[in-house]
Amino acid sequence: MAFNEDAATRLRADAAEIVGRYPKARSALLPLLHLVQSEEGYVSDDGIAFCAEVLGCTQTEVKGVATFYTMYKHEPAAEYQVGVCTNTLCAIMGGDQI
Repeated sequence: MAFNEDAATRLRADAAEIVGRYPKARSALLPLLHLVQSEEGYVSDDGIAFCAEVLGCTQTEVKGVATFYTMYKHEPAAEYQVGVCTNTLCAIMGGDQI
């Protein structure tokens, strides 16, 4: 694992608390992905390996879930990001012009 020792210790403690909330450990995958993303700003290969190790599943399974959801970033992102809502209400309020 490429997390430094302090980060790894903190992540393991947080992961144990998260997994403890669920009757089946695998149910904690989404919160664990959020956890590693909050540490690095995106879900790295090391984050995927960490989640797989904690949950006892394969990295392929974790990556399949992480790539399915758009809320998980797969590479370092810019410090600031801009999103524009384009649904009907936002369009009426000027979203299309933006």
